[in-house]
Amino acid sequence: MALPRINETLNFTLTIPSTGQTVKYRPYLVKEEKVLLQAFESKDQKTCLEAMCDTLNACLDQESNVDVSRLATFDVEYMFTQMRAKSVGESSTIFIRCKMPECKQSNEYVINLEELSVYVDRQNNTIPITDSIKVEMRYPSYDSLVSGEMDGAQTDLNTALSLIAGSIAAIITDEERISADSVSKEELQEFLVSMTANQLKLLTDYLEGMPALKHNAEFKCIKCGTDNELELKGLSDFF
Repeated sequence: MALPRINETLNFTLTIPSTGQTVKYRPYLVKEEKVLLQAFESKDQKTCLEAMCDTLNACLDQESNVDVSRLATFDVEYMFTQMRAKSVGESSTIFIRCKMPECKQSNEYVINLEELSVYVDRQNNTIPITDSIKVEMRYPSYDSLVSGEMDGAQTDLNTALSLIAGSIAAIITDEERISADSVSKEELQEFLVSMTANQLKLLTDYLEGMPALKHNAEFKCIKCGTDNELELKGLSDFF
């Protein structure tokens, strides 16, 4: 007689911040948690990102047709925290040092993961570069971080250019809209290096203003009594 299969029901739903699509999912299981723990213990960012994407792909409703690797980085971080809340527990305990230089006491702080959210401002993603050329931007995906943009051999400038190039959806002229998917990454980078510093800054400002998983942490230091307030931002700040 075959053993029963458990925890295969899609019990929960969440909304993907950037698209507004509601999807069903199940908690991740011991077999998936084992892979995640091994990835996090490696301290290798690429390994961690791949493990997270693999976990989301395994637990999301396959009928939703969500390609996790193409989602924005903040989508994946938000979805992972919500899935972790249902899989391991709704709270995460971290330790934050007091802001006072003469104190620096480590304070325990508990975050309710289910209360986290990502605010997406539907800002205009079409940026004028010249009177006749505009760049249509998209938020960088986890796929772009796991691929060449994370190549440690690149310089900081090359890394930045690769990230910006991977975030261009199209280049718009008076005559046509050229999809970034129809040209090579090398052509996109050549296009970027032909810009002035001020023109390139318009694109970097767009990326720097992208949504993120955030939480304002407020606590009183257990040692000196100082009121502390800081912004937690990005997945690494929550675990």
